[in-house]
Amino acid sequence: MPAPAVITFSLNILSAIVALLTSYYAYRFNRIVDNSVLRAISVGFMLLGVGLIADAGTSLVSGKTLVESFADRILILLVSFTYLTVQMAAYLVIAVGYAMAAYGKRLDRAYPVALAGAAAVGLYRFSILSYFVALILLAFVVFQGLLIHSRGGNRFSAIVLLAFSLILVAHVVLLLSVLTLGSGLFLVGTAVQFFGFVSLLAFVVRSEIVGAR
Repeated sequence: MPAPAVITFSLNILSAIVALLTSYYAYRFNRIVDNSVLRAISVGFMLLGVGLIADAGTSLVSGKTLVESFADRILILLVSFTYLTVQMAAYLVIAVGYAMAAYGKRLDRAYPVALAGAAAVGLYRFSILSYFVALILLAFVVFQGLLIHSRGGNRFSAIVLLAFSLILVAHVVLLLSVLTLGSGLFLVGTAVQFFGFVSLLAFVVRSEIVGAR
């Protein structure tokens, strides 16, 4: 496996572990404070963790990153398609959770139900759509985070905002990497996303400890 693929595989595995730990601690903390954002983070990062494990498995089997697979036309279609779909679903869950917290009202059935036909346009086009939708949803999350923070946020809400800002920047880079088939950019985006995940994990662990006191 080429060095970039090894690094991307390692980052995806570490990101998956961090995402699942974030989901677990957000779930535990939500049992204390009952917060829609924490519920959304718990569900969303559980999906992201599972999806990242699947994507890492794809890289391991093919010996290539997602972008390199596009360039060489070597694709494990089902797993890659599933990962991209799960990623969109995860960020949609988080965006809905933030909207509920920001505007204080329930958003019923705001989930997409018509993704089945996306495979017809090909995985490459679908990946562009996936990263673009994830980018829009993350921009929405960051904007809602700014609104929530402006209502009297503290150091912890600032950490959450920083985490999602990092993940937003990561997805800008990831989208550019898919558009340009740049494996270097894909590696940078994956690394930035990992640091965003770690920042969010630090927040939920610290908040769960403080909340339990």
